Amino acid sequence: MDIELAKELGAEEEPSSQRLTLYLPDKDQTGRLLPDLHVWVAQARELLSRIGGGATGLPPADGTWIDPAGNLLWEQTRIVYCYILPDSFEANLKALRDFLHRFGRETNQGEVVVEFDGRFYRIRSFDTAAGA
Repeated sequence: MDIELAKELGAEEEPSSQRLTLYLPDKDQTGRLLPDLHVWVAQARELLSRIGGGATGLPPADGTWIDPAGNLLWEQTRIVYCYILPDSFEANLKALRDFLHRFGRETNQGEVVVEFDGRFYRIRSFDTAAGA
């Protein structure tokens, strides 16, 4: 089948194909619930909207995480994603790093993860409050 889908749909010529996804658990690394997760989700959606022109936040998904001691932690994870606009992504990389490290540091995470373009990145050491 040879269809020019963008033309047929009346869409822009170049589709966005690179997805940026943040995973925001509802607990810290000790299993304590985060009282302000909704604030973090709102900040993530705002940031990803600047990166992709809009963002989607999904309802909580069941998640698990194994802490450094080997204990299994059950959590509800909010997933926030966008399809990036390359120039906006590059312009907001520092803000993205700042957000991810601040989330990890201020919510006592053992690990913060982000998925981009089919690759899964784990952040286990967080920048100090003064920055990178």
